[in-house]
Amino acid sequence: MAKANKQCKEGNVHLVKIPEECRAEIANIAKETLDEASEIFDFQKPVDLVIFSTSAQFVIPELGMAAYASREEFMICMFDFSRRDIEKIIEKEFKATLFHEFSHIVRADLFGNTMVDLFEDMVSEGIASYVEKKMGGKTPYTNPIADEMKYLQKAKRMMVKKDYTYEDHQEWFYGVGKLPRWIGYRLGYMLVEHYMKKHPKTSFAELVRLEAKAILQYEKDLTFLNSRSSGV
Repeated sequence: MAKANKQCKEGNVHLVKIPEECRAEIANIAKETLDEASEIFDFQKPVDLVIFSTSAQFVIPELGMAAYASREEFMICMFDFSRRDIEKIIEKEFKATLFHEFSHIVRADLFGNTMVDLFEDMVSEGIASYVEKKMGGKTPYTNPIADEMKYLQKAKRMMVKKDYTYEDHQEWFYGVGKLPRWIGYRLGYMLVEHYMKKHPKTSFAELVRLEAKAILQYEKDLTFLNSRSSGV
């Protein structure tokens, strides 16, 4: 692994095979964003970040990048530097994506595994996507999906499933199976967005620490509001 280029809140930012012309900008944005996120989320543990170059097949096409967070205060971020719009991606998407992943780290630090069941998974991704969108990200996974209320009812039936698996996560969030791509993100985002409309003074630090049941209690509102907007 490359030597750390920047230090932030005692965590390190590592740049691996980043084009020379992008290194300074990426390192500066990363450091500033991690410092800002630690303040906004009121999270003082050091967070390490590894950023590296990858090919198109390993990033989200709509974003030109991808990122992951672990439960050990560690994030990975990948860019497809072959894209013509890479400068725009760095300027517009990078910071918002880091906030998305940072929210996962804070939530996992408090609750542990956030993939224990579908609804905890949806709420976790819904919070992260809500934060990302508020920070200016594109969030293609929050866009409306046809018949989404039908999938919400399907998700409710999965509440009794005790063996929620990685394969379930892949199907609900990435469309690896019969479900539409992003549906888990979309439903989670809708729940969180509705909660925030009901509690507009909730800070990011408070939101990310809410138990899933506090947000899930508004699930019935989504069905009712959707029915009204559809003229049902």
